[in-house]
Amino acid sequence: MDVIDTVRRAWEEGKPILLFDSEDREGEVDIMLPSIKMTPEIITEMRENAGGLVCCALSSEYCKAIGLPFLTEIFEKTSEVYPVLGKMLEHGLPYGARSAFSVSINHVDSFTGITDIDRSLTILEIGRLGEEDMTDGFVDRFTKNFRIPGHVPLLRGADGLLKSRLGHTELGLALCEMTGFSPSVTMCEMMDGKTGKALPTEEARTYAEERGYVFLDGAAVIDAWVKFKGIDRSQIFRRS
Repeated sequence: MDVIDTVRRAWEEGKPILLFDSEDREGEVDIMLPSIKMTPEIITEMRENAGGLVCCALSSEYCKAIGLPFLTEIFEKTSEVYPVLGKMLEHGLPYGARSAFSVSINHVDSFTGITDIDRSLTILEIGRLGEEDMTDGFVDRFTKNFRIPGHVPLLRGADGLLKSRLGHTELGLALCEMTGFSPSVTMCEMMDGKTGKALPTEEARTYAEERGYVFLDGAAVIDAWVKFKGIDRSQIFRRS
């Protein structure tokens, strides 16, 4: 399977894909779609059939253009005023990675921000803005269109993507880069309503097959990205 062409065709048709990261990381499957292809119906599917947190990832370049920080940076800066934040930061993540979370936003034209229509609007406009020139006036265009706090958590992609981190955030953004979509992808973890745990990989694969969705392993995305970038595999991030 040609990963790039297969994913591009699916996304051009407005179909999400399912992506498993790896056994030695979260070990989860996310359903994902470029933000610029988002619809209320996809939000409904993510909410009802996936069940995790609907998050919108932006590339590092996008985030730097608007000056968007990691949430941990905000907590670090404010921990002197609110010591409880610093105390909770000490725990870290069990799979040894830095959290990609940034702030949560709503589009200014949304109402509560949480409905499928409102979240779709917020995400779609994030994707559309990502297609624009990110130089003069870009920050003003972003702040004019979005408000905080909101109901769409933003994720900040790591610098260098798969050279720095192998989360769903980076894998999804790498797919956006390879398929020519704007640098924002929206994703939601697939949960098992019976056990309360992550949906087993084979059940996620069956879900994809029944709906004609592409199912990918993170390793396949890494292989495609190495070839696409023309880099040596040794440059890919490795957990110590």
